[in-house]
Amino acid sequence: MNLQFCGAAKTVTGSCFYMDTGKLKFLVDCGSFQGTPELAQLNYEPFPFNPSELDYVFLTHGHFDHCGRLPLLIKQGFRGRIISTQPTREIARVVLLDAAGLQEEEFRRWSARPKDRGENPNYREREVREPLYTTDDVNELMTFFDVYPYGDSVDFKNGVEFRMRDAGHILGSAMFELWLENGDSRVRKIVFSGDLGQSGQRIVKDPDLVREADYVIVESTYGDRSHRNKDETLLEFLSILKDTQQHGGNVLIPSFAIERAQEVLYELNLFFENRLLTDMPVFLDSPMASETVKIFKQFPNFYDEDARRLLEKGDNPFDFPGFHETESAEDSKRLVSKRGCVIIAGSGMCNGGRIIHHLENNIENSKTSIVIVGYQVEGTLGRKLVDGEPEVYIKGRRMEVRAKVHTLGGFSAHADQNDLRYWLRGFGHTPRRVFMVHGEEQVANKFASDMKEELAVDTYVPSMFESVTLE
Repeated sequence: MNLQFCGAAKTVTGSCFYMDTGKLKFLVDCGSFQGTPELAQLNYEPFPFNPSELDYVFLTHGHFDHCGRLPLLIKQGFRGRIISTQPTREIARVVLLDAAGLQEEEFRRWSARPKDRGENPNYREREVREPLYTTDDVNELMTFFDVYPYGDSVDFKNGVEFRMRDAGHILGSAMFELWLENGDSRVRKIVFSGDLGQSGQRIVKDPDLVREADYVIVESTYGDRSHRNKDETLLEFLSILKDTQQHGGNVLIPSFAIERAQEVLYELNLFFENRLLTDMPVFLDSPMASETVKIFKQFPNFYDEDARRLLEKGDNPFDFPGFHETESAEDSKRLVSKRGCVIIAGSGMCNGGRIIHHLENNIENSKTSIVIVGYQVEGTLGRKLVDGEPEVYIKGRRMEVRAKVHTLGGFSAHADQNDLRYWLRGFGHTPRRVFMVHGEEQVANKFASDMKEELAVDTYVPSMFESVTLE
């Protein structure tokens, strides 16, 4: 059987793994590429497989870099089934409808603009491509989903058996255990980790452990570093909030709408309920995050013990005094006059969305604090801020970074090197090979080297579009 790495190979975006067992053809994830223009261009390239020949897509979770190209499969002939948990289906719907709507709106605006006829030699019109897919395509995609619970082994009686386990990354995220028959009916067990969460998160549970596998495909996003202790992170977060409030500045939190925004709201709720913070309005300026909050409220059985305990006491962790949700773009723009508040807005990497407007209005103010709570891909504005660049371009205008930039790794939804090692040790010496994916090349290589020495197993870092044969 053959495994091809069609994304997330020596990079952290575009997760997509193609399997051909000799009996079946399927994908694990089909995500969009984000970051540099070179990576983004891959979204427009043909798939290195024929979508019409696929039997299944096993979807680990609803983040855009794991589900963002699913509608393209349908447009190009896919008629199989998409396997996921119920929360993943609901989150993917919100994410993909938002992406389709943004593409449609951008193309409409560009098409309606009067085009330059050559009178101004300095005028350059940025061409906007037609949408990769539309909201109608996304709605059609939803009919292809089959949802299953964690823990149940499902045998399709056609050469594939699977079981989903909790990956602890976002609500409903799953790792897949797959028992596959190849052309001569030999069975091999392959485990895809998806994105693994760090232990001790407030809302989602810790990742499950898997005890054995022939082959393991594991993420390596933070395979070379450890996150700061969560308690220390929260103390720093509270200190940033209070200090910025004292000086009359705003706290901007570029946040991923899925999971990260809800985790931040959860902690803010505790700050206010315990009177550690008062009189500081909090604005969730992200329609997608607001939609995701509704999904979180639908599935409390997926929560960790801490969050369930709050619910049992009658405390809604996503609502507290001074909390506001902005709906329209006009409501968002009115926040320009606010001072001494917290604004949580997408996108999490500052490469689009409403956070751009808030950065434009606050980044040159030394009283502003920008709090980074998630991974920043190379080439994004968020990465430039984390790397401490003194000037950045926002809406084509060069702006000086006078705001204080804070990176709180303890909020990350990804496992760090200690969590990843602990998870891999659960397999013992059973894997014939472990593939490190979903990590920048230098990080993945170091993680592979460390694990080869520590676990005495064969490790490998695949390249983009590389195919390997699983014996």
